Amino acid sequence: RQGNILTRLIFINVAVFVLLGLLFVLLRLFTSDVTLSDLQAQFNDTVLKYLMVPSVPGELLRRPWTIITYMFTHFNFLHILFNMLVLFWFGKIFLQYLSARQMVSTYILGGLAGAILSIIFINGFPGLREHLGSPMLGASASIMAIVIAIAFYVPDYTLYLLFIGPVRLKYIALVFIIM
Repeated sequence: RQGNILTRLIFINVAVFVLLGLLFVLLRLFTSDVTLSDLQAQFNDTVLKYLMVPSVPGELLRRPWTIITYMFTHFNFLHILFNMLVLFWFGKIFLQYLSARQMVSTYILGGLAGAILSIIFINGFPGLREHLGSPMLGASASIMAIVIAIAFYVPDYTLYLLFIGPVRLKYIALVFIIM
């Protein structure tokens, strides 16, 4: 309650991650004769399916809340670790120049744009049809929006990166976009 919006966004993401992890552990404790990979698939079908944004528009119409919940949902430790580190670093820069309200708006709108663009690209380009049915989760689109927004606002802001030295924010954002 006392933290800034950046702390709250990180807390929400970590809290959802921990709750999902605890739920998976409970499922593991009360399930026998199932391999870990089968249990993971079962967990995806029974729990994560209702939090991840589907790539099929018809499924999205049946689960419209997923367009919001996916951007707070992580299930892999390294995924949440790197997302939260990037959110923390660039979120601190963002809050030096822009408001907390702008950060929340950028986070949510970036997540919405990421989900919509993902659905459009997967369904609109034949080369991406292999991903049809693949749901999306994680805060990556939201965090990318924050990185790009602050890079547009203060493109010449300089970060000093270990082993690299001084790098302007606009070049870091460009690398994020390319990746």
